[in-house]
Amino acid sequence: MADIFTLKNYRDELIEKGLIGKEKNTDKLLAAIEESKKKEPQHLLAGLGIPNVGKATARELMQHFGSMEKLEAATVEDLEQVPDIGQISACSIYDFFADEDNRRLLEKMATEGVKMETEVPSEGGVLTGKTFVVTGTLPTMGRKEATDKILQYGGKATGSVSKKTDYVLAGENAGSKLTKAQQLGVPVITEEEFLDMIGEAHE
Repeated sequence: MADIFTLKNYRDELIEKGLIGKEKNTDKLLAAIEESKKKEPQHLLAGLGIPNVGKATARELMQHFGSMEKLEAATVEDLEQVPDIGQISACSIYDFFADEDNRRLLEKMATEGVKMETEVPSEGGVLTGKTFVVTGTLPTMGRKEATDKILQYGGKATGSVSKKTDYVLAGENAGSKLTKAQQLGVPVITEEEFLDMIGEAHE
């Protein structure tokens, strides 16, 4: 997997043999690979094939540990402190990072410049210390955009509602997460109320 990030070293050979296409297509693909190095490491983590670690879990892990290095050093007990991580998932993650081949894989990626540390929200963000769950279809924002804004302003975004959830940002067809929020007494807010919170209210 890590070898894809070394393809730039073989540009001329790739063009000569037509493995990707002509010069334009080859350069386009190599540029896309270089750009992918800048993505937040949660995307890399979600793509490693660790059992029970999808996009939402990867995001929570990187929010909690901040870097692949710290995640690699985590014990099963450390991992179980992350919201929504149970013993089975914690053991899967621990076993992955305990494998020497997997460690070498990540080390090679880091050497090639793949981002291994997550962006730390600036201290004092208006949502610092607050945990959100986004559910349903929002009027103007996709869930990813809403989650990105939560992180941008210092908050946390998780995939399931619990007593530790501060707000549920709900749109249409919110379903079971909305029901659980109501049962637990977790405040449910609209997109407009959320935008008011972060000072980005619609004109």
